[in-house]
Amino acid sequence: MTKPVEQQQMSGQKGLVISYFGNSVAVEAEDGQVFQCHLRRNQELPVVGDRVVWQLETEESGVIMGIEPRRSLLARGDARGKSKPVAANVDIIVLVMAPPPIFSEYLLDRYLVAAELLDIQPVLVLNKVDLLDPERREEAAARLEPYRKIPYKSILSSTYTREGLSDLEWCLKGKTAVLVGPSGVGKSSIISVLAGGHAIRTSEVSPKGAGKHTTTATRLYHLPQGGQLIDSPGVREFNLWAVSRQEVLRGFREFQAFLKGCKFRDCLHVVEPGCAVQEAVKNGNISPGRYASYQQLMKEAEKQNKYS
Repeated sequence: MTKPVEQQQMSGQKGLVISYFGNSVAVEAEDGQVFQCHLRRNQELPVVGDRVVWQLETEESGVIMGIEPRRSLLARGDARGKSKPVAANVDIIVLVMAPPPIFSEYLLDRYLVAAELLDIQPVLVLNKVDLLDPERREEAAARLEPYRKIPYKSILSSTYTREGLSDLEWCLKGKTAVLVGPSGVGKSSIISVLAGGHAIRTSEVSPKGAGKHTTTATRLYHLPQGGQLIDSPGVREFNLWAVSRQEVLRGFREFQAFLKGCKFRDCLHVVEPGCAVQEAVKNGNISPGRYASYQQLMKEAEKQNKYS
């Protein structure tokens, strides 16, 4: 039985932020109803995935009272390199690519640095493999092989043939995941398939509050097999915030095993003599492509810190 509005307003109730409208958020109550909630003055902005305490103001709307502690926070860099929160309580980042020419190791490596720094598990998905003939499929799979060796979970998928999607479902079961990747890789199709036809717009969720809005920047979908999937335009064109060179190094997981072998303790693994990381690249123990991404990101980090 639902509490009277007056009693709920006195005690507050818990909810889940499922979409974001700019000056207000859509909050899913514990009974599944969705309400548009605004923020109090000078309040920290909740993001999709946040667990919040909120109060009803009318039968159709409410106010956010506070944000519960987050276990993780996905962020991206804004135009000035500052960190901007995108989604909270994320367990997995699904990095979606498509066959060349869309496939980009450098873009993928940039996402992976963010995942490592934020301590969020990455899953790599090469989608639209139904478009490839056997030879091109083999070539595309080979480009994922360096990531499998690190090791990162990698999946070949197709929303047309459903290949790989059961594997992805298993990875996401009971987890909160966010999809990232460039335009044209099929993220919306993946959401549609995984959500089992429940990937509906906020305007169709509830006749109350949030139902009056048909456009949202970020949206959380509940998955039938358990778990939640967040789609956000804010991470489709993902940029790192202003990271230091040491943070870039931390973002390359496979480098860590070689760091103690360097001649100099402050080695940056770029041009220094006696560098064990550079030697590992020569010996085939580190992917040359990954090392090229590392060098590029180190240059960007040096430039950012020089002018920050």
